[in-house]
Amino acid sequence: MVLILGNCALFVDTLNLAFDIEVKGFKQRSIDTPNNEVVIKGPHEAFVENIRTNTSLIRRIVNNENLIIENLEVGKITRTKCAVCYMKNITNSDLVNEVKYRLNNLEIDSLLSAGELEQLLVDSNALGIPQTISTERPDKVAKYLLKGRVVVIVNGTPYGIITPSILVDFLTSPEDTNLKVNFANFLRGLRILAACITLLLPGLYVAITSFHQEILPTGLLYSILASRENVPFPIILEILLMEISFELIREAVLRVPTAIGSTIRYYWCFSNW
Repeated sequence: MVLILGNCALFVDTLNLAFDIEVKGFKQRSIDTPNNEVVIKGPHEAFVENIRTNTSLIRRIVNNENLIIENLEVGKITRTKCAVCYMKNITNSDLVNEVKYRLNNLEIDSLLSAGELEQLLVDSNALGIPQTISTERPDKVAKYLLKGRVVVIVNGTPYGIITPSILVDFLTSPEDTNLKVNFANFLRGLRILAACITLLLPGLYVAITSFHQEILPTGLLYSILASRENVPFPIILEILLMEISFELIREAVLRVPTAIGSTIRYYWCFSNW
């Protein structure tokens, strides 16, 4: 079986056991800059599809004997290799055992990406609140390992799964540590403000323009009424159409070829202008 997998079997005289040495190699993508997470002041290295390369990137940053990397296989058919990474002297042992328990008890035939594993690891959540963080940056993984989190690396996927995640994790960036404290706090405040605007602005717009017009200044109210004079839809329907339009444009930019996607984006911008 060892030879079929492409490994090397080493037999030593006078010993009643053999050594399984992994010597097989594959063509793989070289380490490059992150594609989805822009780096300004920080390491310009990203994970690749090879699990051994990814774990070596983490080991190079966290060069400590307490960094534990345990290998598991998930999937009855694919037997996809996964690596569970944690700091033995920092991470809660109950959290580590829970992650390994969920990985070992996945009754699935195949596992092809980290995105599939994310959905299988987390608890059922009707609101869709993220419970894990997916990142392609080794420095971000190292930062959360030193905070006591557990990281799962999936072979064949250039992403690491950080678990568990809390709300503050989505409002911070690893590059905040490279900035002065005052400026880093200012950026965090901007992210919080942006999150509040994203969540509350459409509802506030509908509530104020439909039921509480007295809150708006007279000049602004006249401007809104003038802009909606030729719109045949109610405000709620207009907001829903706008949200759906943004999602359609995002899907078009992501799914179609680059040349066509840029053309669609420019056409939409000029038509709205």
